[in-house]
Amino acid sequence: MKKGLKFTVVVIVILLSCSCQKEFAIKVMSNDAAMGSVSGGGVYAKGTVIQLHALPATGCRFEKWNDGNTLNPRSVTVNSNATYTAEFVIEGNGGGGEEPSKKPGFSVSASQQVYFSPGNLQWSATNGESDLSTHTVADGTAAGTWRFAPNQWDIIGAGNSNISSNDTGWIDLFGWGTSGYNNRHPYTTIAAYYNYGDGNNHLSGTNYDWGVYNAIYNPSTRKTDAPGTWRTLTKDEWDYLLNTRNTSSGIRYAKGTVCGISGLILVPDNWKTSVYPLNNTNNSAASYTYNTIDATDWNKMENAGCAFIPAAGLRNETSVSYCGTSGYYWSATYYGIDAYSLIFDFSNLTSSINFSRYYGNSVRLVSNVR
Repeated sequence: MKKGLKFTVVVIVILLSCSCQKEFAIKVMSNDAAMGSVSGGGVYAKGTVIQLHALPATGCRFEKWNDGNTLNPRSVTVNSNATYTAEFVIEGNGGGGEEPSKKPGFSVSASQQVYFSPGNLQWSATNGESDLSTHTVADGTAAGTWRFAPNQWDIIGAGNSNISSNDTGWIDLFGWGTSGYNNRHPYTTIAAYYNYGDGNNHLSGTNYDWGVYNAIYNPSTRKTDAPGTWRTLTKDEWDYLLNTRNTSSGIRYAKGTVCGISGLILVPDNWKTSVYPLNNTNNSAASYTYNTIDATDWNKMENAGCAFIPAAGLRNETSVSYCGTSGYYWSATYYGIDAYSLIFDFSNLTSSINFSRYYGNSVRLVSNVR
């Protein structure tokens, strides 16, 4: 018995000694080596406090670590094997007060470049709360909350059928010129053209334009962009963007799927084909099957300035259809009692179709590169 007891005690001591001396591997990575480098990785004893550093390249900025921590440098206490990825973005990505001229631009005329909002426009009457939310508008405050979709491929789809003044969900299909100004509310479904915009003029530069009138929450910067930060493209600007502009790669757009959602991929004027080899480009008759892009590849493309315009469908009063197969995007240009839209599906693309203003179409805003 004594020998057994002694042997057991010795084993416990050895185990405790091994536990105290254990070391762990800390791996530090960059989401894109061209946008920034990192340091601080290695093998360390348990309990060691180390410093991780993220060094952005020229024209880029550090945004956060993959666990959401935004400190740089940051301290980490080593307790286990771990990987930390620094997430860099192009300076000015997503608006919110950043300098847009540092972000790759898209020409919409011979003299004007723009950059796209980080997602489609969305609105909620209550934002999931028991009381109405409010937001800043050009002439005061108004009920409801505007935001950009958390991801460029996000669409609401069938949820738009719940459109009302007090629905607790989000919608992303709107009648033309329903910014909230002059009682042109985003939940309007009345089938009469004079309830949309002012009835007779373009939206450009007016409070009937969603981006001109409203403060909009920008999830890519976690800030709220002031009224007037964004605007709606005109019919001619959509047409120039897709069919006329010159780019360094010769590519203006391609159809494809991003994270499982079909849509239109727009590349900036300075696009480099080495970022991702797009297929069947500048072809309005192409299908979505030519380019299938996962989250990893899209992250690279987005950081290089690409915009994705998802096929978010169409609403007719409270009936929603074509979600995931067709995209319908308002322009700021009226056509009599109707308005022009950008429309695309698996075999077509045009910016010259006019729609009844009461239809619910998607809204994708832009900001001028200054």
